[in-house]
Parts: sequence; C-alpha cells; structure tokens
Amino acid sequence: MRILPWVVCVFGGLISMSFQAWADDEASAWASFQAQVQAANPRLVQETFQRSHTNSPSPQEFAKITAGLSAAETAVMDQAGEFQKHFPQGAHQDAVRQALAEMLGRNFGSMGFPIPKDRVAVVEACTRKFLADAPTDLRLNLVLCRVSARLPVAQARALYTELSSEPTPEPARSLAKKGLQDLGRLGKPLEMTFDAVDGRTVRMADLKGKVVLIDFWSTDCAPCLREMPDLNRLLAKYEAQGLELVGITLDSDRQTLQRCLEKQKISWPQYYDPAGQTNRLVQQFGITSTPVVWLVDRHGLLRDLSGGEDQEAKLQALLKEP
Repeated sequence: MRILPWVVCVFGGLISMSFQAWADDEASAWASFQAQVQAANPRLVQETFQRSHTNSPSPQEFAKITAGLSAAETAVMDQAGEFQKHFPQGAHQDAVRQALAEMLGRNFGSMGFPIPKDRVAVVEACTRKFLADAPTDLRLNLVLCRVSARLPVAQARALYTELSSEPTPEPARSLAKKGLQDLGRLGKPLEMTFDAVDGRTVRMADLKGKVVLIDFWSTDCAPCLREMPDLNRLLAKYEAQGLELVGITLDSDRQTLQRCLEKQKISWPQYYDPAGQTNRLVQQFGITSTPVVWLVDRHGLLRDLSGGEDQEAKLQALLKEP
C-alpha cells in the first residue's frame, strides 16, 4: 500500500465524518480521534512508506508527505476542538488534550514541519493555551518560533521580541533573538564577497541587476540535497531573466563537497571553508541550521528570509520587479 493514497484516504475519510452524528457516542469520536493522531505520526507514516518503497522519497513525494503531516496535525487540532465541544465532561478529555499537546510540540516544534499558512493563527492560539499551564515547555515555545517565521514582518518582530526573554527556555529564546537579528537585515544591502571553490570571485555588489538566491546548505543535510534538482530546474528556467544562484556550504571536507557538486550537477558558485559550520559567512549571518534560503532583489537588497517556501512564485515576483 503506497503512503500517499493512504494519507489521502485517512484525511478524506476521517476528517469528513461529523462529530454531530456522534453526539451520543463518545467512544466512536475517541476512536476517530486516535486514528487521526496516528495519521499525524511521522514515524508511522515513514514506516508505511518504507514497506512499499525500496528507495528514499523523491523530492516530490517528500514534499507531499510533509504537507500531509502538516495537514494531519491541524486536523488533530480540529478534532480535539470538536471533541471538547461535544463531550465537555467526556472521560477522554485529558487524553485528547495530552495527545494534541504532544502532536503540536513534536510536529511543529521540535521537528519543524511547516505550519499551513491559513492555520497559523489557530496554531498560535492553541499553543498559547497549553503554554498558559506550562510556560517553560521547550517544544511549545519552539512552535511559537515557527509561527513567528510565518507571520508578516511587524507581527513576527513582536512575537520574536516576546520570546526573546524569560521564561522562554533555551534554545527557543536564542532562536527568537536570531529571528529578530535576521528581520533587521531585511530591506538592506547584503554584503558578501568570497572566492568560490571553483576559483570564481563572487561579489554581491557585482550582482546588482540580478535576482540572487543564496542557499546555505551542507552535503550531510538530506533536505538540502532534495532541493538540488529543483534549484537546477529553476536556474535553467529563469537564468535568462536574471536569476543567479549562490551556494554557501557548511562542509569541512573539500573532497566530499566536490563529489557532491559533481553528482548533483551543481554549476553555481559555492563558498567553501574548511572551518565548516563555524566558517566566516556562517558566523557573519548567524546561520544555525540548514537548509536556509535567502532571496536578494535586483537592487542588492535582502528581501526574503524564507526563500525555500513558495520559492518559484517568489522568484517570479522578484524577477518582474525593475
């Protein structure tokens, strides 16, 4: 049984069932809720995929699985709300609440699955309810950090500011401070100069007039490698319109990097420093994880800190600007 149809089956079947029809049957509602919780469990989804595939997920399959898990998590939220509404004195109320908190903290917090754009406010509200009882819960604070990254700049700045002080636990507090620092870079010239691993000299000042995608990555980052075929496709499609790609690798082994560049057919310039994760540009820009994708407009101004999301649409918009 293939994972994607299974996920669709679970989503399409269980979510459409009416809680109103179960108004007098808490047992059925509880069983349905448990099934939805399983659909949002990354481990179970991965195991189902592995049983029917010999290879790792393709970039397209991975994207669908990730989106499916995010949708399943928000479905758990919806069902939990309906359960609490229809069975306020139910015997499973505490179990529903605990399961929802676990899902939120794991999927959107520690694992960092993308929060659907149309559910950001709901996720924030739900998370704050749990934090009212456990303000130092690390994973729930991480959820709010993920929420911040999905908000408009002014709202993101306010939430990052809130999370930048106690009682926010580490490392969520440091992530919030990093978010504020990054927001401060938006709309400003991005200064960067280096000699690429192939000998080319890259100066951001020389790339004015181009839209530049900057990819912070490493060869041991599976999500980074899954993005490479799509980056190749985007470059081939939009290079004539002014798109440039620049890679900043966090690798410390040059031979490993070189083999990867050849295997992935990566032609754009790459910054390399044997210092790896502590290299000069990583320290300059405060990069703490990969992949990170930034977009720079034709005027050399940093315009987007989440260039990996809705990537092609964002590039098209920037390429249309004068």
